[in-house]
Amino acid sequence: MARVSLKKGLTLMIGFTVVYILGLKSCQLKNKGLIGRDLSNSRETEDNALVADTNLKDEQAWLKKMDEKHQTRINALRKACLNHYNISLERVSSLAAKPGRLRPLIVNDEHQFIYSIVYKVGSTNWERLLVEDLGGFKNVPNQKLYSHKALHWMPRFNSTEIHQRLSKYTTFMFVRNPLARILSAYRDKFVNHHNSVFTEMGRSIIQKYRARSEGSLATDNVTLTEFIRYLIDSPAHRTNPHWKPIFHQNLPCEIRYDIIGKLEEASDDIPYVLKRLQIDHLVSYAQGQKKTSEQKLLREYYSQVPNDLMRELYSIYQPDFVLFGYDIPV
Repeated sequence: MARVSLKKGLTLMIGFTVVYILGLKSCQLKNKGLIGRDLSNSRETEDNALVADTNLKDEQAWLKKMDEKHQTRINALRKACLNHYNISLERVSSLAAKPGRLRPLIVNDEHQFIYSIVYKVGSTNWERLLVEDLGGFKNVPNQKLYSHKALHWMPRFNSTEIHQRLSKYTTFMFVRNPLARILSAYRDKFVNHHNSVFTEMGRSIIQKYRARSEGSLATDNVTLTEFIRYLIDSPAHRTNPHWKPIFHQNLPCEIRYDIIGKLEEASDDIPYVLKRLQIDHLVSYAQGQKKTSEQKLLREYYSQVPNDLMRELYSIYQPDFVLFGYDIPV
């Protein structure tokens, strides 16, 4: 009997010990938050963190690659300016002393950047970004953007203020194949036009460059060949900012540009610029949908232009081809 009682006592003691140990472990696990927690959610959180970390690493790798690409582009520009045109960066004090030369520059003080506007290179979207996304205005018509009070043009500042901004702010612009830019300006202003200024200009071009045997002088649109004859005929005809050479208008050799984007590489270059300006979370840049391949349009229109006119056109816009790495068609 004593032996049986001793056996039962040992069994009960072992049982109590096991219960105690399990209870202690349970308390420890609760304190660590491991009991009463959905482990599937834990795994999901860990997976999301891993994805976020991977995305961050991918973005950092992409930014590094883009930094290298744009630095190469800037270096090529500086080299071409010096080797082909014997022009190096101008002193900021000299630029600030002649604000009239800085007409294309738009200043954003809040985010400390300068946008050098090039028309027919996505400029309307950049104006809208400045006026609406960063300026807080809504539903501004395209024709009202240029003169909107939210755009702060560099010549409005005094020389000291200009010097400060040119010295400290990030300066950028976007460029485009010169032939594509000319064609875009031609189609916008003389084919799909709704502006009395360009309607009157078109009539003058037709009257001067179209023989009566070639068609109506009153109703037809200006042809691309006629427009090119107009551009070639006089330097005064090339002062309109929609087709003025970037070399003369935006001073890429004289002004220190930090970033030069290309419209042809907009899918990478636009996000890169927004990221480097640290405004990517504030804005929505709408890239227009291209209905027709640009190369197809270029072939369709320029195939109708005589070779001698094309050669003269190339010579006028040659700096834009050379400085920004565009091939001059043979």
